[in-house]
Amino acid sequence: MKYDGWRKYLVAGWAILETFLFAGLIYGWAPLVWIFKQEGVYANLCSGSTNVTLFYSNLSIDGQSSYNVMTMRSSSAPTTDGDLEHDLTCQPQDDKFALAFTIGSAIFCASSAAYGFIIYKTGTRFARTISMTIFVGGTTMLAFVDKEKPWLVFPGLAIMGVGGLPVLITNAQISNLFVKGSSTFIGLLCGAYDASSSVLLIIKLAYEEGMQSQYSFGILAGLQVIVAVSTFVFLPKDRIHKLETSNQAGGEETVESFITEKTDIQDPDSPVYLKTTEPLKENSETSRRRHPSLKNCIISDTYILHVLWVCILQLRFYYFLGSMNSYLHRITDNNKLLVSQFTNTMMYTMVCGAISSSFAGVVYDWQRKIFRERHSHLQRQILPSILPISVGSGLGMLLSVMVLVPSLDILYGDFIVMTLLRSFLYSSATTFLATVFPSEYFEVLYGIMIITAGVFGCLQFALFTWSQSYQAAPVHSDVFCICLTAVSFIHPIYHWFKCRRDTDYNLDKN
Repeated sequence: MKYDGWRKYLVAGWAILETFLFAGLIYGWAPLVWIFKQEGVYANLCSGSTNVTLFYSNLSIDGQSSYNVMTMRSSSAPTTDGDLEHDLTCQPQDDKFALAFTIGSAIFCASSAAYGFIIYKTGTRFARTISMTIFVGGTTMLAFVDKEKPWLVFPGLAIMGVGGLPVLITNAQISNLFVKGSSTFIGLLCGAYDASSSVLLIIKLAYEEGMQSQYSFGILAGLQVIVAVSTFVFLPKDRIHKLETSNQAGGEETVESFITEKTDIQDPDSPVYLKTTEPLKENSETSRRRHPSLKNCIISDTYILHVLWVCILQLRFYYFLGSMNSYLHRITDNNKLLVSQFTNTMMYTMVCGAISSSFAGVVYDWQRKIFRERHSHLQRQILPSILPISVGSGLGMLLSVMVLVPSLDILYGDFIVMTLLRSFLYSSATTFLATVFPSEYFEVLYGIMIITAGVFGCLQFALFTWSQSYQAAPVHSDVFCICLTAVSFIHPIYHWFKCRRDTDYNLDKN
């Protein structure tokens, strides 16, 4: 298929649609937990428990003003009319769901590395065919989760996530069709990835209207025909390669634009430099031969610091998302109506990630235009990333500070900051790899980055367990997140100083 004229916009629009429907469903975990709790999944862990839960209820005494009265009930107490608006928390049940999300998100991230090598070796079509089969299997498992088969939530969540991720990875190559605005497209794609979590919110809303979740998951599995169309009609069997043209005036850089560069620092640790200053014949075969090796890209300081940045901010995001249900129960005094309301609000806010992620892409492209006239290739490649990456670190820090204030009014701000954090995290992470490193390494580098972040993200369960261990633990775990998030600023600060050093070198050389 020729990608000219309106066809490339059709392919891009189709990619955004399927990314929205399937790629990031695992992040719609909060609505799914709500449904499972209504279905009594793992409720047997609470029966017969002697643990008590403390919460406030408003009682009217002799017609006077209402007072907040501390009441105490056993988690095994019979349901009364007063419990219609309040659920009793059950820590063993919450622990099971937290563990399911931790394992699911870790496997979700780990699969990206496997898919990266599969795409690198076999091409796009084979990987997407595998992912379609896996996705249908995962949604089928989730459809049959109930209190008799609660264990299905573990493989179901993980497999659904594993089946959806290749949609994002393989669609990222479509940015190579756009000489200008490639970062904006990646931002839109990551925005659809952000907003895809709202698909499970739609399932929750349908459940509240009386539609069984089994039917909803069945419809979701059937919609995989959309992925099949793009796999066998729109996308190539192999991959879409980056255009091998140089357009410095337009802010676009490719391999040839720096193969003949003679004035840059020859930094052997940086993947954007070659160990030669001799001009080479500009053709695609020579370009591929003069690329830095995949190993040199992986062990470069640029890649390692970028992966560290993603690890820290993804952990901050995962911990916030995975602990949200128990956090809402804590600050709403176990009011299930408020928990449902704020869960819906959070997912509505996450839908806006489609806008905020595209904004992150626009910021990246704006920065590339600002620095496109820089003489050094390093500065043209790295400087545009410093602002969006710094914004991501700042949002992670802000979220960590805001959750220290357990207020219902602050929750709306928490959701907005969380959505912006996720947008700048994944949009900047993806664009950075697509811009700085050779395009044929993208899937492998992306996969290694995500699997590393996934393994690091397993710490969320330790943080969750810590936050449940004693009364002041939630505050202490959030303070730890503030300190950890501060480490993420190393990435933009280091590369800013590296570019400054490069500037001083070129001034001295001239």
